[in-house]
Amino acid sequence: MINNSQEQRISITVDARLLEEVDQMTKNRSAAVEQGLRLWRKQQIEEQLRNFYQNRSQATSEFEFEQEWAQFSQSQMEEILEEEGL
Repeated sequence: MINNSQEQRISITVDARLLEEVDQMTKNRSAAVEQGLRLWRKQQIEEQLRNFYQNRSQATSEFEFEQEWAQFSQSQMEEILEEEGL
């Protein structure tokens, strides 16, 4: 976990058995939750990419595709930079 002045304290509720398992694997719950959130975010981005390509019309011209891709990638980069506090 990166120490950063942008960190924020949160309160969450989790399944007791899951928490016991996490506690057996690590002494740093915060790092485990942060790693889990980063993995979840990565999976969400991958799912959006999959959907982008699956929903793309076969009739879409190369120019339209490039425009769609540019808009999508820009929005993803802005989201990542905002989440990283950059």
